[in-house]
Order: sequence, then C-alpha cells, then structure tokens
Amino acid sequence: MSASSPSADAAGETAQGFDLLHQGWLPVLAVNGDDVPPVGLVELLVNAHKFRRIAGETPPMTAALYRLVLAFAHRVYGPSDDEAWSNLWRPVELPLDPLQEYLAKYPGRFDLFHPERPFLQCPALTSCSMSSTAKLVAFRAAGNNVTLFDHTTATDRPLLSPAEAARWLVTVQAYDTGGTKTPYRNVKSSEKAPCNQFGCVLVEGATLKETLLLNMPVYNPKRQKPDMTTATDRPAWEEERPPNPEPGEPRVPDGWTDLLTWPSRRILLSPRTAGDNTVVDGVVITPGTRLRSELQHIELMAAFQRPPKKPRSKTRMPFSPVRLREHQGVWRHSQELLLAGDPDHQRPRTLDELSERMEELIPESTEFTLRVFGQQLKPDGGAIECWFEEEVPAPVALLRAQDSRVGRLIGFAVTLADNVGRALRDMVISYRKEFQAYRKEDHTKYTRDLDLAYWPNLPQPFGTFLRGLGAALRSGGAEMPVVHEWSGAVRRVAHRAAEYWIEHSPDQARGVFMAGKVHGAFTGSLESLINRFEAETRHYAIGEEQT
Repeated sequence: MSASSPSADAAGETAQGFDLLHQGWLPVLAVNGDDVPPVGLVELLVNAHKFRRIAGETPPMTAALYRLVLAFAHRVYGPSDDEAWSNLWRPVELPLDPLQEYLAKYPGRFDLFHPERPFLQCPALTSCSMSSTAKLVAFRAAGNNVTLFDHTTATDRPLLSPAEAARWLVTVQAYDTGGTKTPYRNVKSSEKAPCNQFGCVLVEGATLKETLLLNMPVYNPKRQKPDMTTATDRPAWEEERPPNPEPGEPRVPDGWTDLLTWPSRRILLSPRTAGDNTVVDGVVITPGTRLRSELQHIELMAAFQRPPKKPRSKTRMPFSPVRLREHQGVWRHSQELLLAGDPDHQRPRTLDELSERMEELIPESTEFTLRVFGQQLKPDGGAIECWFEEEVPAPVALLRAQDSRVGRLIGFAVTLADNVGRALRDMVISYRKEFQAYRKEDHTKYTRDLDLAYWPNLPQPFGTFLRGLGAALRSGGAEMPVVHEWSGAVRRVAHRAAEYWIEHSPDQARGVFMAGKVHGAFTGSLESLINRFEAETRHYAIGEEQT
C-alpha cells in the first residue's frame, strides 16, 4: 500500500488530524497513584504538579516519552541560569505564559497527521510501500522481528489509535533495533537507536513537575549550556523543513534537545478513517541519521565507568556507559549513579548540576529515586531480548557527598554481593564437575535458577543500606551498624539461595553426598567473604565507638 499523502486513506478520504498538544496520548499517573486518562503536551506541563509520573506500556517507551517531554520543556522554560531554575522550582505550578509564547512560534508542528509536517516523520516516504504496524510495536512480531510476547504474522495489519501510534513513534526513534530496514532507495542497514547503548537515568521527585525540573540542567544554547550544546540546537519539530528521506552522513548533535529527539529513523505513519475515528494501519520505517560522537561527551542521562586498569598499564581504559543486565540489578552501579569525585566513575551529569542547587533549595533529609530504564538486544542487535525498569534510592546526603570513603563503602558492599554470587555459582560448578557433567558453554544453564534465587532478593536490602548510609552522613552518626545490616542481609539471602539449590538437586545417594560437600564448602567461603568485607569497611566507616 502506498499513500498519496500522510493523512489520506486508500479511498482518498482525508483522515482527521491528531493534535499532540491538546489531545490525550501521554499516559500518566495521578499523585495518589491512580490511573488518569492520557493527556496532551500542554496539559502535561500545566498540571505537572498534579501528576506523579509518566507511565508507558514498556520501560523503553516511558524513557523515550520522558526524553521528548524534557526537550519540549527545555524549549519552553530553559531554564537559562540557576536563578531561572530556582524560580521554576519554588512555585507549585509551572507558569503558563512561556508555554503560550513558545507555541505561538510553531503552529502546526505537533499534528501527527499534518499533510506537510507530520510530527517526527518524513512525508517523502509516501513513495514507499507501507508495512504492518507490527513493525512499530516492540512486542509484536513481524517478519524477522520475532518476539516472545506475540504471534502476529507478517500478513496481519493491526490497527493503532493515533495515541498508540504517537507513543510508539517516539519509542522507535529512541530504541529501535539495528539491522536491515526498508530502504528509501539504497541504504538498508541501520545502527541500533542511541538509547539502546545505556541505562537511561531519571531523577524522580514527588510530582511530575519536580521530576521534570530535577532532570533539566541549565539550558542556554547561546552560552553553550549544557556544554555539549551549540547556538543552533533545536528539537526535531523545530527544523525548518522535514527530514531528507536519505539518512545522509553521520553527524554530531547540535545540542541537548537535538540529542533528546534524535532522528534515528525516517518514519511515516499511514492513517485512514474508520467510521468516526482515525486509525493507523501501516508504517514505513527506513534508516535515519547515524550518531557520530562518544556518548560520554554528549549524554547527560547516563552513568559511565572505566574498566579496571590492566596490570602494568600506564593508560586508563576509556569510559563505557552503565547498562542494565538481566537478574543482577542496576543497584550494583550505585557508586557510578550516585557519587561524585571518582576519576573512574561518572554519574549522570544532570546530578552534578543538581547537587550544586540542593544546598539552598532542597532539605538534606530529602530522598529522591533514580529510575533507570534499559533495553537489551540480542547479540546481533536486530531483536529485543528483554527490557528493564529499576529503582535506586537517592538520599540527598549521598548526592552531595564529596568524601571518597563513601564511595569505598558502597563499592565494598557491591563487591561483597558479587563475590558471594560468584561463590554460589562455583558451588554448582564444583558439583557438576564431580560428575564430569560440566561444560563451560552450559554455565548459564547451570546457574540460572540459583541467580534468580539470589540477585532479585538483594535490591531491597541494598536500598536500606543506602538510606542508612545517607542518614548516618546527615547526622554524623555511626555507619558500622548499616554495614552489619547489609552483610547480614547478604548472608540470609545467600543461605536461602543455597538451600533452594540443595532442595532441587538430585536425590540419588551420591548426589546428596556431593551436594552436601559443596554446600559445606560454600558456607565456609561465605563466612570468609563477610569477615573480609567487615574488616575492609571498618577502615572507612564511622563505628559505634566513635559516635
């Protein structure tokens, strides 16, 4: 199917427009947690103090919608300097006048089906054949895009409402898989969209209004703020003309809002009328603009770490972004996410600027949440394996901390969990080797159930550890009790995981004997690891006797 214009159906009947400013498409929760009808961009900002958060159908969608809304909010409100940020933070509501002034400059730019400038789309793709909307929806299967969630066939043409199509349009630009796409002419290959490369970190406050401001650094393109921003920075909808259907040469972003709305794909939706409604029954997705820049220098919502330096090497390894991994949890990267001042870790740069403002505006007893979103692709990058949304408590006292010993304490706590997890896996491997049944390539299969019994039970006690450490920093109190509580939690979780494995191991006589043997060895290793952890932390923590 091809269309004569982006808002005409096969019969030539004009489909209705869909105004993203005023029609409901952004899914939100009320402050009390209740579901409310989707809202447009204008209501989202005007009533941001009444909403708790944006909540998409998938974690990548939520992250992508936040990034688009942040770009919109930056262009409306700036803030141009710290004083302007403070003037936005103190009132209950965001002001209406800057929003009205901004929208007056860009009439028609937010119509999803505009005949000349459809939002975040490329109208020149009308010459291409439309594909099923299943290619737009990440949990639908179409062609080579096999998923675990759906059994749609390539011939099925699911219908999407304009609101659904808009949400997935934004998500695909940020999180589309790589690989072969429908070519506009000759270019078929596309890189995975940029947000697949890192865990997207959002600082979450008590309301959506707070959350938006907490993630908005000073934005002043004329003064090159943030420091990766130029005077020509603008989001995709402000471009003077629609994007060229050819992807062109890779380029460096013009600035922060350019990156937040990066055109990683050229897309065109195919709407048609269905009774009194407009539906989307097809889509074209072709390769878009490739990103040419190191993420460390441009991405403000990611944390970075250096791998350990190789023995005898004088040079440091380059930074790599923190990513979410299945089972193990983003809390393991709390040092990179929360703390400043470590040459081998770089927390999200939004937090660096935010921590400077906290002294005057935000009480030290405040606790925010770092909500981290991620998507893991299969090794070839062409299909989705899983996605994540995880939380890490962020006490203001930790965000302000400049003392390197705090990083040591958190680092030791994470290392304890890693070492105990490794000891659990070694227990299983030792058991398999006793029966000459271990193959290295089957390592994940042998240890998967044990990992599931161990790692998912640690985020909650680690959150308690972070909160306790923040409270001790704030009051100048003892930190060793917090350390003891964490090691005790790791001991309990590890024992339960090991006992789970024992209960599910073979019940033959020799199997029971060997299971008991390796379990006994693990128990000894566990106590040794905990003793070493407490000895190491005692050098850095304030103990009971020092308070």
